Amino acid sequence: MFAFFVVSYYDYYVGANSEIFAENSGFIPNWVWLLCAICTFMGHTLDGTDGKQARRIGASGPTGELFDHGLDSWSTVPSTLTIFSIFGQGEFSVSPIRLLLVLISVQAVFIVSHWEKYNTGILFLPWNYDLSQYGLALFYLFTFFKGTEYLQFYVFSGFTIALCFEFTFYVCCYVSFMVSARNIYLSYFVNRTGKQDNFYEICLPLYPCLILFSISVLWALYSPGKIAERDPRLYLYTMGTVFSNIACRLIIAQMCSTRAETFNLCLAIYSVIAITSLSGFLSIYQELIFLRIAVTIITFVHLHFGICVIRQLCEHFKINAFSLQYIQQSKTKRE
Repeated sequence: MFAFFVVSYYDYYVGANSEIFAENSGFIPNWVWLLCAICTFMGHTLDGTDGKQARRIGASGPTGELFDHGLDSWSTVPSTLTIFSIFGQGEFSVSPIRLLLVLISVQAVFIVSHWEKYNTGILFLPWNYDLSQYGLALFYLFTFFKGTEYLQFYVFSGFTIALCFEFTFYVCCYVSFMVSARNIYLSYFVNRTGKQDNFYEICLPLYPCLILFSISVLWALYSPGKIAERDPRLYLYTMGTVFSNIACRLIIAQMCSTRAETFNLCLAIYSVIAITSLSGFLSIYQELIFLRIAVTIITFVHLHFGICVIRQLCEHFKINAFSLQYIQQSKTKRE
């Protein structure tokens, strides 16, 4: 997240590395890409070791799982936006609408894995996620040494580096969905261990995401003020925060073996603003103002939800967040 904020400071409109946007977007110093490489590698390493460390000392539980996967769902936005800041928005990059589609593909990979666990009780995490994180760290490091201009060329006729990245995201999304669908099929029709009763309940966690993705694409395509192009970072962050709230509620449902929620307050707020804009009730200026108001409310609702859930979990398990003192106390009692 630190690297994301630094890149946002230097390139808020995701266009600093494009000739047509450079004057308005500023300049990204080369050391920023080294920082991105370090943060990506350290973030992935810590993300992979925290669970192992928790199991080793006996501190693993629902609180840590919600923290871990909940923050992962929110990090889909900074990871996607940061990598495409290398390419900007010009000839050798992708448009904000296609960047939205890339973000949706990343979010789809995340939600499909938890959809699988909701149905099978097993969270299957493929190795392609680890490989992608190491690949991104190396790519940032390569950009630091060679510069962003080195990446502005056609790999072959009509295909830029950015387009190859975009295509790779789509392939990973497709493969992830097919693997999860196969595992769900085996769970219900071969092993007979599926947790839901009918097809509607099987697909229930996907409905809020499908609504979110559909509304986001329609809003980006038919926005009167071209909201995704005017402020791509804010637009994608808002959409990503709504997605994170949906994902967190699904994570809680699968941990508690309860029914996934179909109504989501953040999604409702987001949908009302989008539909109002698409209906022509907002001017170009008002559309951007309402988006800024919406992102403030949605972020507050999401943080309030997360804090309240963590506090309730800590109260239920009689522990304190960010403290391992209870482990020592339990050992003392046993002795």
